[in-house]
Amino acid sequence: MANKRPWRCYSRWTRRPYQYKRSSNRRREFARGGAQSKIVRYWGGNKSIPWEDWQLVVALKVNTQIQISSNTLEAIRITINGALQKKLGRQNFRLRIRPKPFHKIRENRMLAFAGADRVQSGMRNSFGRSTGVCARVRAGQIVAEVGCYIKNLPLVRDRLRVASMKIASSCQIVILNYKTPELLKQSGLPLYDDKKRREIPLYELEFVTT
Repeated sequence: MANKRPWRCYSRWTRRPYQYKRSSNRRREFARGGAQSKIVRYWGGNKSIPWEDWQLVVALKVNTQIQISSNTLEAIRITINGALQKKLGRQNFRLRIRPKPFHKIRENRMLAFAGADRVQSGMRNSFGRSTGVCARVRAGQIVAEVGCYIKNLPLVRDRLRVASMKIASSCQIVILNYKTPELLKQSGLPLYDDKKRREIPLYELEFVTT
């Protein structure tokens, strides 16, 4: 079985996505067929409780603009959801994976048998075939978020730390939402605005609450 190409070949992105489209359009930037996404479920835990009712909403954000494969997103979901469901129970947390893989990664596979140089065309027709899908994430974007109680924060932080090791970028654990300022101070994590993609300093927070 052939090995997959290292992800450093696909981690950066600058051009328009090569994406799937269900139509009769035959333009080159749209594709049909190919490998499907490895991640199917983007949530876990208790969805009946709104995000505002959790004591803390802890998230994992990336610091650079990268591409994340669907295999990595599924690995992140399993890493977080499996341990929390086993140790906390399904009713005591809520998980969501935000990025959706829509960009198709291509590979121009080369023949490896004797006399292959007489058969293949090398890099002259290097557009390649679709081998999988990935999600495009900008710097400061949230990858995964977990709603939890303050007593379960150490376990959630540890699982997010393990999940960050599966991403080919430096990551940071932040707080997106909190119920009271005391809970925010007890967490010891920075408050982050995911819409504007910037950290909220404490002096701004005190100015708003007063």
